[in-house]
Amino acid sequence: MAGDAFQKFKSSLNRGVTTISVKTSSSLEKAKIKTHIDTIQSEIQQLSLSIGELAYTKWLNNDTDTSQLVEFFISIQQKNGEIEKLNEELASIDARDNQILGNMAVEEAAATTDFAMVCPNCGTGYETPVKFCRKCGTKLME
Repeated sequence: MAGDAFQKFKSSLNRGVTTISVKTSSSLEKAKIKTHIDTIQSEIQQLSLSIGELAYTKWLNNDTDTSQLVEFFISIQQKNGEIEKLNEELASIDARDNQILGNMAVEEAAATTDFAMVCPNCGTGYETPVKFCRKCGTKLME
């Protein structure tokens, strides 16, 4: 009995340490990515201001050559593409964390109780089989 309680405590402590480690690492990664996104968005704002100033100057001078404006547009389009890729990176970090931490929740639920099924996404246990998780909506049965 005492050994069993100690094992559960040790297991719980290990899961807690792993959770903190995963979340800390992910937070740092995400902060770097968000800072990069903010920098790119600032660059886009500067480019947009430059477009406005250039367009106004061209209008004042009756200049219809738009080749310089097109260069700005292409640059903004490229920067928006970078932001999109960075947002995909953020989503992949969240998915990775959910997979790591979700698997830990499933293992924890299975170790501490005798459930007929456990949701692989959020770790909610069910004594009787269900088609969908009531907590997160994940499909559990065909």
